[in-house]
Amino acid sequence: MASTSSASETNSGPKRSDYLTRQEVLEILAIKPQTLYAYVSRGLVRAVPQPNKRSSFYLGEDIERIRVRSAARAGFGAVAANAMQWGEPIITTSITQITEAGPRYRNRLALDLVRAGSSFEAVADFLWEGTWMDQPHGWVAPNAPARVIAQLSQGSTLHKQPHIVQLLILALGLLGVAHGGQRERIQSGVTDVILARQAIRMMAGVLGFLGPKRRFVALRTGEPIAHGLTRVFDIEPSEEVLRALNALLVLDVDHELTPSTFAARIAASSAADLHACLGAALNTHHSHITGNRADKVEELFDGRHQAPAIVARVKSLLASGQRVPGFSHPFYPNGDPRATMLLALADTLGRRKRAVRTMLDVTSQLQSRFGLNPSFELGSVAICRALGLTAHAGGALRSLARSAGWVAHIFEQRLAAFMIRPRARYVVPSHLLT
Repeated sequence: MASTSSASETNSGPKRSDYLTRQEVLEILAIKPQTLYAYVSRGLVRAVPQPNKRSSFYLGEDIERIRVRSAARAGFGAVAANAMQWGEPIITTSITQITEAGPRYRNRLALDLVRAGSSFEAVADFLWEGTWMDQPHGWVAPNAPARVIAQLSQGSTLHKQPHIVQLLILALGLLGVAHGGQRERIQSGVTDVILARQAIRMMAGVLGFLGPKRRFVALRTGEPIAHGLTRVFDIEPSEEVLRALNALLVLDVDHELTPSTFAARIAASSAADLHACLGAALNTHHSHITGNRADKVEELFDGRHQAPAIVARVKSLLASGQRVPGFSHPFYPNGDPRATMLLALADTLGRRKRAVRTMLDVTSQLQSRFGLNPSFELGSVAICRALGLTAHAGGALRSLARSAGWVAHIFEQRLAAFMIRPRARYVVPSHLLT
């Protein structure tokens, strides 16, 4: 991608890293302007107006997707290689389908499940077992062993401010060690479904390190995850609060073959145990590109910043060709319907809170002025602000929700009974060609 050096480039990252100019797009795709306009009108390429200019930027991910699909015509090797970068499907799944209306879990629209008041536990069981059963109450599963909690608490002191996802990773690892190897697990008679329920309930308790007590808070026997989270965060378990927490979890249970989900499937295909598979997923998830994107949204909408300052920051990001955190998910060119639902819930819950009001007002401005549509991360942070939760809560809740989807993919991959082992195409290092 073409770029130019400037003073702002040093401070803001590579020029045009996420957005491209019209001329750059024409050169990359080797097309005429009329073809580009056709792509935009059909929703294949998203255009973002340049601040204070009549021309537009074009989202680099959209351009790359079109480029690799064109390149795939070169042969099967190219098809396989390009499929790794937002390309054609490479794994068959019956878990989730991405549609314009949001994800469909086993052919049930996630938004409809939220509207019907379906619990997080019911949706998780549905993805794991394939049969729908109403689940008004929480799971019954063994509590995490006391020695695991003690080790977790000790591990939390290794750094003065460990990231909450790091503590989730630590908790899963300790729980896996406590259950021993494969032979011990088989001999114990405890099923992986029970182990998955225990792990997720423990993860919910780990979020207590974000709460006012700054420690692990165990869920009660049979307590629903959403209700348990109100105790974890020490907030009022009103009907509105429980509905918002449950919606946040249900809408983000799964989103097809994300890097973290792929990592879970790779581990499962090599016969790793459940906790190792979840650990692989969570370690992959813990990055600023994927799971920690909510942290970037929190930074953009820092409570100390007024609306004009946030808009100015967005203009700066667009001017340097960078992605605006919390906006423009590549799967939803017309807007992420999950974000729309979460923002509406945040408006109902926190309309009197300045931080929430600012987020909603700025989001509206960015949509009308720059065509930026909010994505799930923005909606999740808005919900957390409306609930009065601390920093990193959005990313933590996303990790908790996704754990249920990872379990579904782990189970499905085991049934597929093949090892994921792609081949690499060797190229001679450039320095050896001289």
